[in-house]
Amino acid sequence: MRRSFQLWLVIAVLGLGPATCGLADDRKFTFSTEAKTLPKGVWEFEQWATLQESKDSGRWTTLLFLEEIEYGITDRLNAAFYLNASYQDNSNVDGFEDEHSFGFDSNSVELKYKLTDPSTDAVGSLVYGELLLSHDEYEFEGKAVFSKEMGPWTLAYNFVWEEVLARADDPLASPEWRSEHEISNTLGASYGVAPRWAFGIEGFGVSRFDRSLGGDQTHATFAGPNVHYSSDDWWATLTVARQLDVDGLDFTDGDNTKWVVRLIIGVNF
Repeated sequence: MRRSFQLWLVIAVLGLGPATCGLADDRKFTFSTEAKTLPKGVWEFEQWATLQESKDSGRWTTLLFLEEIEYGITDRLNAAFYLNASYQDNSNVDGFEDEHSFGFDSNSVELKYKLTDPSTDAVGSLVYGELLLSHDEYEFEGKAVFSKEMGPWTLAYNFVWEEVLARADDPLASPEWRSEHEISNTLGASYGVAPRWAFGIEGFGVSRFDRSLGGDQTHATFAGPNVHYSSDDWWATLTVARQLDVDGLDFTDGDNTKWVVRLIIGVNF
């Protein structure tokens, strides 16, 4: 894990450089969304970097990059556009061919609408929809988001459902397109220890179903600490999550790795 983690750390440090202007609309978690939206007329740029590292055999490193531009259409309704790219380096992993590649994967569009506010209402709530498009995959993701701010504490829970339609790797395969469903539950708790710093913990469980919700499935649970920093001009949140358990045919699922590390940097303008 050392070599790939050093590469990821360099990318993270470089990403901190340009975030030096505007006002921040920060988020305390990287795997849970909070029930917050940008004010009307405000733009935000976010840079995501996610490291997925180590499986039961061989060497496995995935780096996922996401660049997001989000805009406040109203105080409650936001829209966003993403670019998604990835770096893959794996060898001698059971169930996978050796691979070394980097490239653009897809783009996504997102809408989210805030129903109640996490700071002024009993519970903040938000609905979220995202559509991903690429030449060999289509994906829809829907979220029900709940969060609450209580003094220095921030709590969040998400229920996430995804449907993926992907083209088979083998052009002669039948059917050519296969569907997969994914259901996730995420939890996060963060405590502000100073005006600019907060520390917390995140956990999430992911179940993936082949073809239908009654089909073959894998399930994995992850949890770990996070740290959040917010300045007058930019903010950053880092989470390090460890796989706690996994069920099903793990070797068929590239996302179920031993470690998942995610950094998000945001700046408003």
